[in-house]
Amino acid sequence: MGLLTNPSISQKAKYCRALIRHRTLICFTLYALGVGYFLVLPDPNFNSGTYFSENALLPGLVYSELKSETVALAKNFGGELERERVVHRKGMPYAWLLAKMRKIGLDTHTHNFTLNYPLGGGKVFTGKNVYGILRAPRIGSTESVVLAVPYRPPESVHTDVSAGVPLLLAFADFARRQKYWAKDIIFLITEQEQLGMQAWLEAYHGSGDNRVLNVGSLNARAGAIQAAINLEVQDFDVDHINLKVEGLNGQLPNLDLHNLAQKLSQKSGIPAAYRLSATKQRKPVTYQEKLENLLSMVLSQSTGVPNGNHGLFHRYGIEALTLECVKRANPNKNTAGVGALLKIVEGISRSLNNLLERFHQSYFFYLLVTHDRFVSIGDYMPSLGLMAGALLIKSFIHYLSMYYSDDDEEPSPKAPQPSYLQVGFLLLLTHSIGALTTVLPFHAGLNNYLHAANLSTQFGLTTIMISVSVLVLILPAFVSLDSLNSEILQIAILLELGTALLTVGMLNFSLGFVLSVAIVPVVLFLQPRKSTSGRGLSRIFCLLLHPLVGAYLVLFATTCYLFPELTLQAMAKKAVTATMDAITYSVVDSMIYGNWLFNLVALIFLPTWTLLWSLMFARKTKVVAAKDTKLE
Repeated sequence: MGLLTNPSISQKAKYCRALIRHRTLICFTLYALGVGYFLVLPDPNFNSGTYFSENALLPGLVYSELKSETVALAKNFGGELERERVVHRKGMPYAWLLAKMRKIGLDTHTHNFTLNYPLGGGKVFTGKNVYGILRAPRIGSTESVVLAVPYRPPESVHTDVSAGVPLLLAFADFARRQKYWAKDIIFLITEQEQLGMQAWLEAYHGSGDNRVLNVGSLNARAGAIQAAINLEVQDFDVDHINLKVEGLNGQLPNLDLHNLAQKLSQKSGIPAAYRLSATKQRKPVTYQEKLENLLSMVLSQSTGVPNGNHGLFHRYGIEALTLECVKRANPNKNTAGVGALLKIVEGISRSLNNLLERFHQSYFFYLLVTHDRFVSIGDYMPSLGLMAGALLIKSFIHYLSMYYSDDDEEPSPKAPQPSYLQVGFLLLLTHSIGALTTVLPFHAGLNNYLHAANLSTQFGLTTIMISVSVLVLILPAFVSLDSLNSEILQIAILLELGTALLTVGMLNFSLGFVLSVAIVPVVLFLQPRKSTSGRGLSRIFCLLLHPLVGAYLVLFATTCYLFPELTLQAMAKKAVTATMDAITYSVVDSMIYGNWLFNLVALIFLPTWTLLWSLMFARKTKVVAAKDTKLE
C-alpha cells in the first residue's frame, strides 16, 4: 500500500505543487486585496455614523446656568493675566494663580518636578504645576474629572494658549457655587508642555519609578480620575475647535467622549471636528476628501506621539481629549466668544458628572472618516490581516517547497535534516544585537563620553545607530548559510514578521498598516537569487528596508513636499538633520513618556532586517532527489 501513497502522484501533492507554482501570485494578490479593502473604507457602505452608546451622558439636555457675570469675570481674569505675563516672560505667574484659586475657594497646591536629562551631560530642568480641587458636595472624593490647561510663557516658541487660564478660573468660580457635582473637579495648569502633565500624572498615581523624571509628590489628591479635558484656547474670539484625539502609542479616547465634545460645541455655535482647520471647515463629501481625512489620521496615529497633553492620560485608563480653540483670522467675521466656550466646558463637565461608571460601551479602536462617520476595528482589521497574512501563507508554502517540487513530472526532493542549531544561533545573535541597540542610548558612561567629546546629542545617537548598522551589514561575512538552512531561516523571518505586524496592528492599527504597506511587498520579493543581477537587485531592495534608510527616505519625501523651493542638495541635507532629530526624539520619548516605537524597531524590525540581509548571502547547494519521499 506504500506505493499507492507516493506523494509524487497523490492528490495532496498536486495541490501542494500548485501552491508552490503560484505562490508569488497568491501572496501579492492577498497584499493587493488588503490595500484595496482599505481604499474602500471611505465609502458609506463600509463605515458607520457616530452615535452615543452611553445614555447617562445626556448631552445637551441640561439648561445652562451660566450668567453674564461669569463671562465678565473671565474677561477680567484675562486682562490681569496679560499684565502678569509682561512681568513673567519666561515662566508661570505662580503667585497670581495660587491667589486666584484660593480666593475662588479651591483646595490649591503646587507640584514640583525635575528632569535629569540623560543625554546632555548632567543637565537638569525644573518645573512647577499649579492645581486646585473642587470637592464634590454630594459625595465623598471617590471619582473626579480633570480640566487642564497648558501654560506657555510669552517667550515660548509654541502657539500662545494663555486664554485658557482665565477661562478655567472663571469656570471654577462658577462651578464652586453649584451643588449638583457628584465628582471632584481638578483644575490643573501645567508647565513645560507634556513634561509637566507626565510628571503630575505619575505623581498622582504613585508610579514615579522613572529615574529620568523626578516627579516629586502631591500634597492633595481627589478621587479616581474618570475623564479629562485639555483646553488649548488661543483667544476668546474663536473661529472653530479642532478636536485632538491621538494619544501615546496610538491610543484613542472612547468615541462617546469625542461625540460629546463635538455635539456640545456645535450646539454652542462653534464648528468642531477632528482635524478641522480654517480652510477646511466643510464636512468631507467626496471620496477623495474622505480618504485624505482617513489617511491623515492613520499617519498621525502611527507615530505614537500624542498631539496634546490629553494623550498621556490614556495609559492610565482615563479617557481624554484636547479642545484646540483656534482664534479667527478675519476680524470682520461674526464668531462665538467666551460665553460659548464657557457653555461648552459647562456642558461637558455636567455630562461627565452624570456618568455612573467608566466609559466602556462605545469604541476605543476606530478611525474617523468625516465629522460624524467612523470605521470600527471590525471593519478595518481585515485589510491588515490580508497583508500580514500574505507573509504567513508564504512561510507555509516555503515549508511545503522543502518536500515538494513545483513540477508535476519530477519526483519530490529528498529533504535532508537542516541545521537548526545554526539557524537558532543566528536568530539569537540578531535579537541580541537588537537588545543591545535599546540599551546603548541609555548607557550613562557612553553618553558622558559623547558629551565630553563635544558631540551633539543628535550626532551622538545617530553615530550609535550607524555603528550598529555597520555591525549587522558585515554579519554575513562571518555567518554563512546553505540552501536548506536559508529556507528554514526564511520561514522563521516570515513567521516573525507576519506575527509582529498583526500584534502591532492590534495595539496601534495605523502603525501596523503603514509598516505592512511598506514592508510586505518588498519582503515577498526578497529571496536568494541564482543570477548575479538578481542577487544585486535583492540586496538593494533589502537595504531600502533598513530602518535608518527607510526613515531617511520618508523624511526626504516629506521635505520635498514641504519645501519645494529648496535645491535637491539642500533637501538632502535637511532630511539628514530631520532623521537625526527623529532618532533623538524617539529615544527621549521612550525614556520619559514610555513611547515604544524605538524599542519596537530595535527589538523586532532591526533583527528581522538583519536576518533578511543574511539571507541575501545564502549559498546555493544541490538537493538529491528521491521518488519515495513522503511528507508526514
